[in-house]
Amino acid sequence: MPIFSRLSSKGLRLAVVAGLLASAAACGGSGDSGGGGGKVELTLLSHYSDGPSKDGLDKMIAQWNKDNPKIQVKAQVVKFDDLLTTMTVRQTGGRGADIVSAYGLWGGQLMKANVVAKVPDDIATKIKAEYSPAALGAVTTGDTLLGYPTELNTYVLFYNKKILAAAGITKPPTTWAELADDAKKTVKRDAKGNIQVEGLSLIQDGDNKSVHPFLSLLDSAGGKFLGADGTPQFDNDQGKAALKFEGDLAAAKASNASISPTKQFRSGGVAMAIQAGWWIGSLKTQMKDKYASDVGVTAIPGPTPGSKGSLAYGFFMGVNQRSKHADEAWKFLTWMNEHKASPSNGTAGDVTETGKWLADQGLIPPRTADQAEYKKSLSDPNLAPIYDAATYAMAEPNQPGAYEAKTALHNAIMTVLADGKNPDDALAQAAKAVKPQ
Repeated sequence: MPIFSRLSSKGLRLAVVAGLLASAAACGGSGDSGGGGGKVELTLLSHYSDGPSKDGLDKMIAQWNKDNPKIQVKAQVVKFDDLLTTMTVRQTGGRGADIVSAYGLWGGQLMKANVVAKVPDDIATKIKAEYSPAALGAVTTGDTLLGYPTELNTYVLFYNKKILAAAGITKPPTTWAELADDAKKTVKRDAKGNIQVEGLSLIQDGDNKSVHPFLSLLDSAGGKFLGADGTPQFDNDQGKAALKFEGDLAAAKASNASISPTKQFRSGGVAMAIQAGWWIGSLKTQMKDKYASDVGVTAIPGPTPGSKGSLAYGFFMGVNQRSKHADEAWKFLTWMNEHKASPSNGTAGDVTETGKWLADQGLIPPRTADQAEYKKSLSDPNLAPIYDAATYAMAEPNQPGAYEAKTALHNAIMTVLADGKNPDDALAQAAKAVKPQ
């Protein structure tokens, strides 16, 4: 199971969290860590609850604990849906974990609430020199780096090779015009007009399901989501063109927001979908032998030949501002992210153990050197566009208010895709709803 297969909508929960965040900064206390007899115990809170994500992290923690008897790390795990709430509730109660693993989009909120500590200058300098721009952008708020980048995902165009071939399409689309044409050629309906095969999926399962595909298309047109000060940047010519492109496909019934791509692509119910790279792992598991014969991946095309776009989102591991053992926590995180994998593990050259942990799950290692090593020996050609996108993708902004802006944009997009609202009016409405913090 991928580390971050989906984001779940949590409107009510986020409302509660907003109140907790407001009080967290004012609340005193210290983290859970403690110890006696010269022994320090660090707690690490994450959502790595099962499968290779949990196994890989547990393996690294066990190795560290074996080699460092005076600094022991204990993993604490909650479901992703509960992670933000757990971090903020525990912080308010003075029981926050020493080390937190968090979604980059939350970074501004966590920084504003004094949950995450400033990265020490010497460590920040190394991270900035050794990690890809997309990874850094996804875990940096303003000029503040939030921690070590961990998960990194980019968006690409998945397509069913057999469905495209049956429609007489010999190569994947390279412009918006070709993408729209291919979507209309591949859509299939029954006698009542109900879609049996969707041409192009413009949603993803989970939180703000319409925004990531839209931002990928916006990036391909040279647009931006938010400015550095949190002001909306999408209500302009590029944004209007991207949403009109989506709205036209919905009006032509080549795209339908009610169809779930993660459920129906694998069974031949979706011809093309804009989705994140983690989907590779899921499709391999679900489709088995059909994955190699049916699934293709390419860059998301832009409006003109040669243009392309993507969105990059990430996770990070940082240290709690209230940890009593911040130096030890940074020492562990530095080791975790820098020590090399054993050659006996079948690694792709000289890579870090964390890079291998992520790459083994179909995720992009955020460290530039690890990415370069894996790109030399990609066994699955579908991974190449995913890795390439890390060099040009728009990083998902994460300043305070970014999540609320994303929700406002999602609501506007869905009125276009599901209700046929005018795209220009929808974007204007979303822009009005964005309140920079």
